[in-house]
Amino acid sequence: MTRRRRRTKLEEIATDMTPMIDVTFQLIIFFICTIKFKTLEGKLETQLPKDVGVNPTPVEIMLEKAEIRLNIDPTRPQGFSVMVNSRVMPSMSALRTELARLLALQPDIKATLYPNRGITYEHVVNVVDECIAADLVDITFAGVSFDA
Repeated sequence: MTRRRRRTKLEEIATDMTPMIDVTFQLIIFFICTIKFKTLEGKLETQLPKDVGVNPTPVEIMLEKAEIRLNIDPTRPQGFSVMVNSRVMPSMSALRTELARLLALQPDIKATLYPNRGITYEHVVNVVDECIAADLVDITFAGVSFDA
């Protein structure tokens, strides 16, 4: 008596993902419908002073600012001109002296650098070096001015 061997093929079990997707969407819809956001806007309580203030006298000292503008100027030896608060600086040492003067008037002064079109990185680095030499380290860079 010969035995026949049965060759059984393993059938792949297909998983149906439809119920899992349905449950996931139902959970998402449940959480969207039941969530409550806290609104803090308009509910911050502040206690502002009702009087004029402690010192009603006007401020006598105007705070200085350092606006440094860089413009292309081929007549200059360095190829560009530097203006601090609308005053043209004849040289880089004059720039350092002016920045030191402004720093002596107001120790927490901030400088804003306005490069014009055509100014190279070398020019900007030279001015920043002069600012650092004058102990002015709070420097802000503004965008390129497109004025004519």
